[in-house]
Amino acid sequence: MNAPANRKLPSFVACLAPLCALATRVRLNYYYDGQRQSALLLQVIIEAPQSSGKQFAADIERLLMDHTLKAHDQEQRRLEQKYRERRRNRGQNEKMEDEPKTTIRVIPATISKTVLVKRADFYERNLGDVLTFWMFAEELAQVTDAGKQGYSNLRTIMRTAYDFGSRFGMDFASDNSYSAIVDINICSMFCATPSALDDYMDKKAVEGGNITRTVLCQLEDQIGADGAMFKPYTPEQIQSINGMLDRLMADTYTPEGALKDELYLDTSWIDRDVRRWCQQKGKEALQTGSSALDVFRKRSSVSAYRIMALCYYLYLLEAGDSSFKIQDSSDVNRRQTECHQACLNDRGAKEEDEVKPETWNLKLAQKRCRKIYLFFADYILQMLLRRWGKTFEDLQARRVDLSADTGRPKLIDRLPREFSRDQLRALIQEAQVATPDRILVSQWKANHWIEEKEKFQYLKLI
Repeated sequence: MNAPANRKLPSFVACLAPLCALATRVRLNYYYDGQRQSALLLQVIIEAPQSSGKQFAADIERLLMDHTLKAHDQEQRRLEQKYRERRRNRGQNEKMEDEPKTTIRVIPATISKTVLVKRADFYERNLGDVLTFWMFAEELAQVTDAGKQGYSNLRTIMRTAYDFGSRFGMDFASDNSYSAIVDINICSMFCATPSALDDYMDKKAVEGGNITRTVLCQLEDQIGADGAMFKPYTPEQIQSINGMLDRLMADTYTPEGALKDELYLDTSWIDRDVRRWCQQKGKEALQTGSSALDVFRKRSSVSAYRIMALCYYLYLLEAGDSSFKIQDSSDVNRRQTECHQACLNDRGAKEEDEVKPETWNLKLAQKRCRKIYLFFADYILQMLLRRWGKTFEDLQARRVDLSADTGRPKLIDRLPREFSRDQLRALIQEAQVATPDRILVSQWKANHWIEEKEKFQYLKLI
């Protein structure tokens, strides 16, 4: 509400990753993940030329984190600092007490792998479960510069940190290091200039999957545009924001500092929309032959789903709805099975009936969240294609021996309009193709390139 028109969407995007970090106890079931649970994990990059006003993202980060995770961590870091001071000042034979059991969640972009593994392991040792780290950098160059040192290169960890349950381990013989195999979950937001982003998302990052785990937001101001001016927050707005942040923290920790139970968020009502969008983009990829579109669409849907789930969770919190609380596992499995079958049969919940916007209810929240999912699935995909689509296609073309480069005509073009399975088999043997004839026939039929007239007799449709 306080952002100018050209910063409303970027402001919304800048809120997403820190809010997901706060909602660390929420668990989800994405349609294509089956029974594997996921969490609200997002990695956001705000890209803009220098002096274009990226500091609004830092203002939002401070607003959301200063009196939540940062305030929580400040006390924890003080305990660590006092312990290190006592250890430096101890006598030669003085015995030290055990190291304090801290659970720090706000981490700098320059953190080493060893410290990151240690902090993640402390979660499981001290609290009995995993939590989400929060990482923010006003300049992405901090991450790139730190990554030049092997011990602080986090590219691989950032890939596993996007997926709840993915483990990362370190095992050393030295007593001065730290060894553990842990589940590291990170929500991050980085501000970057185009050149800094090029350095960070190098060839290995493009091919390795770092880009597809990113929600990219580009600031697109016209030449000569005036600076973006945000309205100051009113006391009522600050009170409303802080009240919601306190509720998010209350869903994570008990008053004694222990962890609350996990919160299962039932989002099976969106599964049909997820499947339709992914299938539609898959069809476009097949029609255009774009491998970038085919690859990028999958995690674009995942990130959009997590954004939708965050908003749905906030709607439920705002309304005081307790339907997202932990459920019996058999009930969860039953809901997933029913929805999966409905999607396969292309049936399920009908379109939501119109409801009065001034009346909050579950139906209205789901209707709005559907719009959020569909918008961000397209938005994330288009940002990825525009920024890295050509680069990805070029790298794939160099790596894969494309049939077009061999000068050989396609098998289907070498067949007559009507052909038999025996003719296809003979052509496969002549062309020395490894793919079996039954696989080719099955794929060609599925793509409506051929149809079966009689048993083992086919007609080309292209």
